[in-house]
Amino acid sequence: MSGETEEILVLYGSQTGNSEQAAIDISEKIPQQLGSKYTSRHMQLDDFLEIEKAKWTRNVIIVTSSYGVGAAPLGAYRFRAFCDEILERQKECSGLLEDIHFALLGLGDSGYTTFFNNPTVFHKALLGAGASQVGTLGKADAAGSGDDSQDKVIKRWIEDIWDPWEKVLKKQPNVTDEIQKKLKKTQETTFQMSAKLLSSDEDDDKTKKKSSNESSQYALAILAISMLIALLGVLMGKAYQA
Repeated sequence: MSGETEEILVLYGSQTGNSEQAAIDISEKIPQQLGSKYTSRHMQLDDFLEIEKAKWTRNVIIVTSSYGVGAAPLGAYRFRAFCDEILERQKECSGLLEDIHFALLGLGDSGYTTFFNNPTVFHKALLGAGASQVGTLGKADAAGSGDDSQDKVIKRWIEDIWDPWEKVLKKQPNVTDEIQKKLKKTQETTFQMSAKLLSSDEDDDKTKKKSSNESSQYALAILAISMLIALLGVLMGKAYQA
């Protein structure tokens, strides 16, 4: 398999488009920086779980921001739930991603106290599940200025990530059947976890919808009774006057 290409996935969650653009830039640079043996695709984190069915490659780059009060941005809700699940079940998930190498670039705005919450959760979960970090954790702050402006931090992080990746890739053996089996097992376990979380969310939505429908029906019944009482009052008043 030494003559075959190997894919490095670039996964992202993006609310305003900055993380997506960074992911596109990184993905386009991978063959140039790491050699023609390596191909790349960029996709949303939730598409990776739902459409790709969590088909891990052994080398992954993730770009994500926080949104609101530290929540996941668009395209990363399911992956955030997956990471939260890992942190809640650390003992069970400790070796889930042990064959995965990852680099993580986080974006946010320090004007909010929770600006780096989501990337932090991703980072802790990936490490907690046994994945190996490549390079430094990127922190690009929209409130930064000068050399610390978000655009410049993103650019520097991308420029600096290639040397660490080259060192990792040089040490990695060629993909064997055994490695593929391990990645397949990781994929199956990840997909099963994310599918259960999706099912749980759907059940919650159904419960909320049922509760909402019941409340609406109750309100309508109360309104109908009130109108009936009012109508009876009017009729009785007219009968009394007659």
